[in-house]
Amino acid sequence: MKKLIFLSILISQLTFSETNDFYNFNIIEDDLSYQTTLRYENILNFSKSTNKLNLYSTYVDLRQYNDYSKIYWNLGQGYIYISKTWDLEYSIEKNFVTYQQKDIGDQDFHGWELDFLFRNHLEKFDWIGHRWSRSWGFGTSYSDGGDLEFDLFDERVTDIFLTYRISTNFNNIGLGGSYLSLTTNGGGVLSSIEDDGYRLNFIVDTFTNWGYGFQTANSLNNELRSYGNYSDSYMLNFTSVTSWTYELSHDFAFITDVFFESENFFSGTERPDKIEFNIFPHIGYNKKLNDSFRFFAKLGVTPVSIVKYSNGFDDSGFYAKGVAGITYRW
Repeated sequence: MKKLIFLSILISQLTFSETNDFYNFNIIEDDLSYQTTLRYENILNFSKSTNKLNLYSTYVDLRQYNDYSKIYWNLGQGYIYISKTWDLEYSIEKNFVTYQQKDIGDQDFHGWELDFLFRNHLEKFDWIGHRWSRSWGFGTSYSDGGDLEFDLFDERVTDIFLTYRISTNFNNIGLGGSYLSLTTNGGGVLSSIEDDGYRLNFIVDTFTNWGYGFQTANSLNNELRSYGNYSDSYMLNFTSVTSWTYELSHDFAFITDVFFESENFFSGTERPDKIEFNIFPHIGYNKKLNDSFRFFAKLGVTPVSIVKYSNGFDDSGFYAKGVAGITYRW
């Protein structure tokens, strides 16, 4: 579900308009009607408008640590135009972990993470001095441990949920403006462990383009879980990413991402709390192959990576990361 939340934000108002050959930092304003024919594409942390109504992307994300590796293989992610107010958003990912252990040899784990969401964009409305977009949708997601960070695929979970979101822009915060969205999701959960149940959450997302290549995205997730390993458990998760992008050429950029995450559980579960911080300087590449295809890649290292759990487990350490993929728009 997390991937669809990010994707739907990306294709809505988290965008900047194009002038001449490259990009400026003025957030687009339009009338009360919403049309899915208004699309954008992200290129090296900047966005430009496109007349292509559908998106398919695929990529491989490889992370090599001292004694293990992680591979995220996204077989397909994007959206499909259904009508002027309806989209299908989707993400299909296969994940792998290989641990190199001296005593018992290599141990391999793998899992799936599937997300599908039908989203209906409603008429915009004015509230507290701002124009708000709104949408609702219904979907399903499946995971058998795809986050690769906890319990390593010992629980298969299927969500069937409804979602509702409102969002707006603030042109007076940051040189390029800011974005705010409020999202609520809720539905039933089928678990392979013990009882089925439900999941309810309320999410606040913000994005600010400070100018001069600096951008910050924050997400605050309040969630109530009651299924499988959770019994009326409350989770509070805060994630923040600040990026600085320096254009090297039309196709290359030097990018530094600073990531922070705090995840805390209150009652009803033995899952440990987590805190994570890392810095990821890397070279980004994005090349237009023709009118429909683009190739993108990034390569870098994390000189600082701290991942600690409340049960004493420490997953901190240096790692190298490489990403390569293509996007197809039609």
